[in-house]
Amino acid sequence: MNDLKEAFQQEAVVKRIHELENYIDTNIELKEKMQNLKLLQKQMVNAKEYGQVKQYSLYNDEYQKLYQQILDYPFVEEYLDLLEEANQMLITVTNIIEIKINLKLR
Repeated sequence: MNDLKEAFQQEAVVKRIHELENYIDTNIELKEKMQNLKLLQKQMVNAKEYGQVKQYSLYNDEYQKLYQQILDYPFVEEYLDLLEEANQMLITVTNIIEIKINLKLR
């Protein structure tokens, strides 16, 4: 498992994500906006779970506005695209592992 983790960490996509995270972490304004975006995501999930349609809509509007502000930073779109790519890689690896385990269990 450690070999798999190490191989993933050596992927160019993952290395670039770490570089971009360093840029985000050193930009106080952007870091704060990213944290606020995460908070709004949590609030949206809670509002949706408790059936608070009006509140969800308000959070979603705030989220969309803030998301557009964040995309104004030149490297953020690349960062988000790379996160999606890395996530797809993890899903693929997970599916392969599940298939191999299920084959062994049969």
